[in-house]
Amino acid sequence: MWPAIYSFFTSLPSRIRGERSNGSRLLTRPDGQPGTPSRIPIVALVIGDGDRQVLTDISAQELWDVHFAKSCEEACDATNRLSAPVAVFDRDCPGAEWRTAVQNLALSPQRTCVILVSGVADEYLCQELIRSGGYDVLAKPLRAGDVARVIKLALSYWRVASVPVAQEPNSWR
Repeated sequence: MWPAIYSFFTSLPSRIRGERSNGSRLLTRPDGQPGTPSRIPIVALVIGDGDRQVLTDISAQELWDVHFAKSCEEACDATNRLSAPVAVFDRDCPGAEWRTAVQNLALSPQRTCVILVSGVADEYLCQELIRSGGYDVLAKPLRAGDVARVIKLALSYWRVASVPVAQEPNSWR
């Protein structure tokens, strides 16, 4: 199991792997060796207790550290502070309107993938979310399999999207 986890971990950007800007490691494995995968921070703003429990249960199985927020503003602050690659927002969240939060996070330096949770998950809402800079919509009540699949895809997308595009060689210009 460790080789697969380590392989995934080493493919993540240094800010998620827990490396300092000088290349030294902040994290160690349980056996004390450097380079262990850290738990990936995910910020969640969900209202229902059942939905919170689903996220908590999944995070125990995955390398995710879910941080629950109570308002849109708190979720945005936590996402930026933790450099979270994924944020899960309830469409009916308290505080600022979800569209504003999605747009702000999409424009942030870490370009967080925002997953919107809604009782009505139709094509219109999905298109509106994507136009705002979000990633995907999950239907309420949350189901563990759907949540795990969408978050894993968001992490894969984020990992690829955060890699800078290679510049063209001068000879191609």
